[in-house]
Amino acid sequence: MFQSGINLDLLTVGVSVAGTGLLGFVVYFSNRKSLTNKIFFIFSMVTLAWGVTNYLNYNINNDLLILWTIRFVIFFAVLQSLSFFTLMFVFPQEVIIFPKWFKIGVIPIAFATAILTLTPYVFSSITRVPGDVVSHPVPASGIFIFIFVALSLVISGFVVILRKLNLAKDELRSQINLIVVGVLIMFTSIILFNLILPVMSDNTRYIPLGALFTFPFVIFTAVAILKRHLFNIKVAATAVLVFILSVVLLVEVIFSETLLMIIFRGCVFFLFLVFGINLIRSVIKEIRQRERLEVLRLKLEQSNSDLENANEKLKGLDKLKSEFVSLASHQLRSPLTAIKGYASMVVDGDYGEVNKEAKDAISRIYESSQNLAKIVEDLLNVSKIEQGGMKYDMAPFDMNEVAESVTKELSIVAEGKGLKMNFLSEGVKDCMVNGDKDKIRQVVINFVDNSIKYTKTGEINVKVEKVGDKVLFSVKDTGMGMTPEIKATLFQKFARGEGARMNTSGTGLGLYLTKEISEAHGGRVYVESEGMGKGSTFFMELGAVK
Repeated sequence: MFQSGINLDLLTVGVSVAGTGLLGFVVYFSNRKSLTNKIFFIFSMVTLAWGVTNYLNYNINNDLLILWTIRFVIFFAVLQSLSFFTLMFVFPQEVIIFPKWFKIGVIPIAFATAILTLTPYVFSSITRVPGDVVSHPVPASGIFIFIFVALSLVISGFVVILRKLNLAKDELRSQINLIVVGVLIMFTSIILFNLILPVMSDNTRYIPLGALFTFPFVIFTAVAILKRHLFNIKVAATAVLVFILSVVLLVEVIFSETLLMIIFRGCVFFLFLVFGINLIRSVIKEIRQRERLEVLRLKLEQSNSDLENANEKLKGLDKLKSEFVSLASHQLRSPLTAIKGYASMVVDGDYGEVNKEAKDAISRIYESSQNLAKIVEDLLNVSKIEQGGMKYDMAPFDMNEVAESVTKELSIVAEGKGLKMNFLSEGVKDCMVNGDKDKIRQVVINFVDNSIKYTKTGEINVKVEKVGDKVLFSVKDTGMGMTPEIKATLFQKFARGEGARMNTSGTGLGLYLTKEISEAHGGRVYVESEGMGKGSTFFMELGAVK
């Protein structure tokens, strides 16, 4: 059985070492991209190794093992001093570019000194004073190099952190204050228990407990680093739970009575540490994912808010546009009517005879003003639809009569282009629909007029028929036809398809208006075509009056 004093020392060192290791992993996993976190992790692992070898050095009896353990103690002490200085240098930055003097000066000297400590040039052998149970290493000339390098790194690190404290403000200042407190507690404890007590009272009882004296610095520095990243309470609770359970398992190892039980419980303790570190890592990962999701959610909400604001602005601009178009169209109506009227009077000879050239020019003026008046009318209608101001005078009427009337009116235009116009539903009855006769007439005119415009040769067939409870109006031509891609967008605002090449006077609003008017009547419009050069058939479907 172990002696109670040794057990208590081992428990103290074990708790400090386990806590140091756990904090190192917690800080590292909290932000693996941060250089400060990486250096703290390295410092924690080196401190852990230093604490274990320092304890073993005072609890073994073989002189050769003692010599090598003390060599490894000061080997890790050099690396600990280097990692301490580096941590003070980089804190609290996540990314930093090390200067040349650090890369080609500090690091090579520190590693060369660390390697030197493993040679006889620092401690050459072990000697025992008669009557003294403690072995004493015999120092060599290299010990002065070790002392100079280790103290230089530690003192320089302390000076660096004090300078940062002097320049720091607000939250960063409170973080550095924590580190300074940890440094002061660590060095005060080491000086008191590892230097003053052994020298003044020859009491080496506390030298093996070096890990305990560095533990406060590890704690305060870990808190300072994690505080910068708003450490989650869930991670803290998990780390504390793992630490407490680790201590309980360590106590069981220390107070085991048989070697077999020590080995078994030691394996359980080690496996639990591995499990605990992975548990903390998974908790941190989960929290990071939640934080990223929360950031994405906030960004999505902001984007939605921005889109809503942009949409409201667009609606406002669209309303202003519609109002402007309506106003401009109204203002254009009067002068266009005057132009058409006077041009017609001149052509008809109301102002006297004019020669043929002048009459042709005035006729073109009349036709152009007629086209412009149609465009203005389309713009007005679109403006009314978009503002919800389009009014419909609904009443039953015969769709066949409307179609036949429009066909007769436009047949003169078709014949002028050498096209044959056929009305295939003469005498057909029972094609009554309920709607605004003038608006539906506008749709019929648009379909027939488009067929005339976009058909070079052949014929145009106008037809009205009753299909079930629907009245179907159609205009079939032998014109240019269209592709499926054109069909998909043809009834959209300002869509003109390939027809724009044949007729440049259109606006792309006519078919859009036919769609809006037919849908306002509970009907629909659509087009069929077998392809380019194979003609098209335009349909308007309305509900029949029962």
